[in-house]
Amino acid sequence: MYEAFYGFKENPFSLTPDPKYFFFRKDHEEALSHIIFAIKQGEGFILLVGGVGTGKTTISRVLIERLGNFLYTSLILNPFLTETELLSSILWDFNVIPSGTTKKELIDQLNKFLLNEVAPSGKRALVIIDEAQNLSLEVMEQIRLLSNLETDKEKLLQILLIGQEELAKKLSNPLLRQLNGRISTRYFLSPLRKKEVKEYIEHRIRIAEPRVKIKFTKGAIKEIYKFSKGIPRLINMICDRALLAGFVKGSTTIEKSMVKKAKRSLVGEKEKKFEKIVSGKKGIKGLLSLFKRKSIIDFKIS
Repeated sequence: MYEAFYGFKENPFSLTPDPKYFFFRKDHEEALSHIIFAIKQGEGFILLVGGVGTGKTTISRVLIERLGNFLYTSLILNPFLTETELLSSILWDFNVIPSGTTKKELIDQLNKFLLNEVAPSGKRALVIIDEAQNLSLEVMEQIRLLSNLETDKEKLLQILLIGQEELAKKLSNPLLRQLNGRISTRYFLSPLRKKEVKEYIEHRIRIAEPRVKIKFTKGAIKEIYKFSKGIPRLINMICDRALLAGFVKGSTTIEKSMVKKAKRSLVGEKEKKFEKIVSGKKGIKGLLSLFKRKSIIDFKIS
């Protein structure tokens, strides 16, 4: 609605995980570097954990973009699959038409593809599973067994598990001890720090249209951080509404009052509850619950 007013060709604060908007902060760059190194080293299991909206999915898209020519990639976005459905999905993503119906038949077909196509090519085969905290224990055990697909020299299949804090807790289950023990690289994403929020906003505006001149005042930035707690998805949500408020007012300077108006449009009648939650013990977890998304408290690698 407001794109033409500001001179944008597209919405700079869309919630879709577009790799070109990837914000090169230290945490995200380190996570990406660790994952790329692990893949090139042929490590079997890699774990990326972070809160809702902290950029995990975007990192996976950037990873595919950067290593596209080096990888055969399977991207699993639906974690509520059975074991056979998971195996079939992986085969389809590798452009292999599943010809079997049992787990053994599908695994044999996958192994044949890895040996005959992937290994001789010098490329890697990577399975990325998003929202992996929702995988059943049976499917997670099947995933562990897939890591047995290997030659005498290297793993034929690598797996990147992406999920919320519940995933790290789930992996501590004694029933998943063997899977947890095979994870060689782990990275934990944290929200943006206060000083990074301004940089993040300016980065997205610059990517959407370098010639656009929009100013967020210090008060506006402070209010955005207060609302979002540094979570990129929530920053996008409130910035989108704040730009709409600026459009209605005919201003390219986004002020604190506009951000407050944007917040009211997002939380509505829940504003008092919002203030109580943000200042209370529930913190980020409670904040995200207002938007009906399962949420967690982030923790950061030391």
